[in-house]
Amino acid sequence: MARPRTVDRDQVLDVAEAVMSAEGTAGLTFGGIAKVAGISKATVQSIFKTREAMIEAMLQRWIAKEQLRFEAVAGQNPDRSQRVSAHIKTTAEETADAHRRVANLFAALTGAGDDNQLMLSWYAVRLGDLAATTDADRRERIALLATEGAFFLRYIAGIEMTDERWTEIFDDLQKLADAD
Repeated sequence: MARPRTVDRDQVLDVAEAVMSAEGTAGLTFGGIAKVAGISKATVQSIFKTREAMIEAMLQRWIAKEQLRFEAVAGQNPDRSQRVSAHIKTTAEETADAHRRVANLFAALTGAGDDNQLMLSWYAVRLGDLAATTDADRRERIALLATEGAFFLRYIAGIEMTDERWTEIFDDLQKLADAD
């Protein structure tokens, strides 16, 4: 009897990301992913159990990659100003495809009635409690919120924005955060 073939979870996630890039979250079905990956639907189901678990796995993977990018910019144990600056920079420089995938993942989890603990935890670490006691703190808070606003407007609301405009906005946000 032949030994069962092992399936690499990360390869299945790669396929799921490719499917989502091509078809949006509507394409994230066990059958659709299985077909593209060349494996059985049951195999995909055995890896992820539910569609929501697969979406969370994709989001967790993005968070891990994004955290590495963030740490490369912010350094170890960044202070608030360094975190703000790094967040603006990594958001500005993320690829449009990655932004679309993350926006779709957010929307899919929200639409599924998920409690969004994964995203709430990420935001809590990244943005902190948003307290502000000085003018510099307030500018940084506005820059953080505007960074997220720009992301949501472009990638969730679908507001048309050229890459040049995106860069211009993020240059302005960085200047706001850095103002003395």
